[in-house]
Amino acid sequence: MGSFDIAIVVLYLAVVTAIGLFYARTIKTEEDYIVAGRRMGPLWLTISAFASWTGLAGLFGTPEMVVRYGISGTWWWFTFPIGLLLMGIFIAKIVRQRMHVTTPDIVASDYPNSVRVAASLVTSWNYLAWAAAQVFGISMIFTLFSGMDPTTGAIVAYLVVIVYTMLGGFLAVVATDVLQAIIFLIVIGVVAPLIVVFGPGVSGVYEATRNIPDFYNLFGNVPPATLFVWFLLLPAGFIDTIGFQRVFAANSPETARRGLINGFVLMAIFGVILTFLGIAAKALLPADANPVNAMPDLMRQLLPSGLIGLLVAAFLAVAMSTASTTLLVTATTLQRDVISRFRPDASDGERLWTSRILLLLLGLIALAVALTVPSVVTILMLGFSVYVPGLLLPVLSATFNWRIPVWSMLTTIIVGAGSTAVLVLAGEPGGVPASLVGFILSAIPFVAGLAARPKKQRTA
Repeated sequence: MGSFDIAIVVLYLAVVTAIGLFYARTIKTEEDYIVAGRRMGPLWLTISAFASWTGLAGLFGTPEMVVRYGISGTWWWFTFPIGLLLMGIFIAKIVRQRMHVTTPDIVASDYPNSVRVAASLVTSWNYLAWAAAQVFGISMIFTLFSGMDPTTGAIVAYLVVIVYTMLGGFLAVVATDVLQAIIFLIVIGVVAPLIVVFGPGVSGVYEATRNIPDFYNLFGNVPPATLFVWFLLLPAGFIDTIGFQRVFAANSPETARRGLINGFVLMAIFGVILTFLGIAAKALLPADANPVNAMPDLMRQLLPSGLIGLLVAAFLAVAMSTASTTLLVTATTLQRDVISRFRPDASDGERLWTSRILLLLLGLIALAVALTVPSVVTILMLGFSVYVPGLLLPVLSATFNWRIPVWSMLTTIIVGAGSTAVLVLAGEPGGVPASLVGFILSAIPFVAGLAARPKKQRTA
């Protein structure tokens, strides 16, 4: 990158830091810090949800999968948002009406602390994994687009995330989400597609790809086993804590519902754009180009050199938006659902500063682990797999008042998450997705709990 490009990136990092400092002055209570005082309107909720849900895995992965498989690769993007849409339709209003603050609140509101702690650990493990993964994404951005040492770049950018999130809490997360969404929507969602349209043109891109077998078949080239694994992301979206966080912060149950549904609409539109860019990459990049680098290679080919700094800022915006949200989720969940159980008499101010200190420590741990101990990060990545088997049935049970005994709820969480972790570490024997097996195993104590309920409760 040239000096102008570097200046753009530095300016972007300075602005998001300033946002954190600004909103730090408005944080008075723990509720302000975690759910923005429940003041979010539908527009802010929609944009924030869209920005936080759009990660580098989807941004880079969708064009890659389209290059590999044709338009059927777009399912890599859409499965998770469909789950979020279902959350908005079926459970957002219910959850918001109950005034919860964290996902373990949903699961354990009528259960002892053992259930709350178990749900908290599964939730925190999952989102700490997401937070650590963003370090790799940020490092990759600097590797691909700048002459800066990628480790130095990742450290600087991630420290910025830690600072503005620690100080400004969810208000700062939402405000930076809006800024970040604007940046990557303009650069990736508008400028890049227009360059394709007014350059080689839609007809040129189509002509270069129309004779590829099943390229335009929506279920054509993706192996069935791969497609099945992708669709396992749908229930992850249905109980996604990032989505719940926005539901908790909405100013009304109806705002919660509308915000998530509108967030899905934005994600659907952006998914179509990413699919188009994947088709363009297939048409415009050399035949032997690595599909993994389809998005960055296409952006380098399309955008003039003077916009590289803005492109890096756009990619950083995607990674940093996800990192800030996942760090806040992890810190506040552990503080509220684990630490506060041992400090029931702590004041609101003490709980607020405990969350901030915990976020700082967790952020530094995620950064250090990601940069120095890749094997430990691999274990952290188990969080991606254990979340649905551990918490899908408990969330459904609590939301729809399928009251099950304490032993059943606790065992469902432990068996689902624990068996999945063991199977992932064992290399998924037989090639069967560990999360699917874990979910099936979690259903055993869950169904047993349903059957053990008193007859009157079962028919209520």
